[in-house]
Amino acid sequence: MKFQTTDGVWIDYLDQGKGNPVILVTGFGGYKEIWVLQVQYLLKMGYRVITYDHRNQGGSQRNVFPQSMNSLILDLRELVQKLNIHAPLLIGHSMGASVCYGYIDQFSDVAGVIGVDQTPKMLNTKDWSFGFLNANENNYQEVSKISPEVHETLNGLDQRVIGELFNAKNKNPFRREANYQLLLDHFRKDWRETLANTTVPVMLMSAVQSPYYKAAFVDEVSGTNSCVSGVKLNNCGHVIMAEVPDEFNQLLRHFLLKNHRRQVISKDLCQNNIRD
Repeated sequence: MKFQTTDGVWIDYLDQGKGNPVILVTGFGGYKEIWVLQVQYLLKMGYRVITYDHRNQGGSQRNVFPQSMNSLILDLRELVQKLNIHAPLLIGHSMGASVCYGYIDQFSDVAGVIGVDQTPKMLNTKDWSFGFLNANENNYQEVSKISPEVHETLNGLDQRVIGELFNAKNKNPFRREANYQLLLDHFRKDWRETLANTTVPVMLMSAVQSPYYKAAFVDEVSGTNSCVSGVKLNNCGHVIMAEVPDEFNQLLRHFLLKNHRRQVISKDLCQNNIRD
């Protein structure tokens, strides 16, 4: 399925199931197929599950310029409006988590957020040592130009994910150079204040063996706001949900059940406001 944004970009998405909505947001260079095991799990739990590809990625429209984090945030907002979704749970991986942080910075109709291995500030500074590798204000433009020579995963992806994901990659290869400006904008963002002040329940997941971030960033951020919790996972790298999907899904289940009441109340309030 596809919908067209107000600035004319076609976004590829899937909308499956019924019940309270969960939207899964991919990272930089990601594909919605990475979430296959979360989609199956959530559908069995009785949730409505929406996955989509960012502009210039996956099955969505290519050759779209310029790009910014705000354009991705607004794409998500327009998808929410297009599908008449109220109080979704947002789950974002890597840059997709930053899209979720930016979303709750602008919009309040959210039941909760799960951010998967994504620090809220990419650049390392004197007061922040939890950024991306060695990126700082002086070198991030050069760092952004090439893909880091690291293994994103610790032991590879779960075999149940590989087939569908690789088919999507072969059909629509990702072009890093075409998304360079987006990556620069991602590096410049700082969502720490957003997370420190949010009233939305947020769970931050980090990987102890992540090649990109120090896992302790979740402790640093969760210590600023009682609405934010953090969990560090072992035996996986950056792509937590596709490396250790069973462990990830159990944490997801716990978060969903804990915040179910908030999602129902938020949905009812939204519907009452619409009727009024």
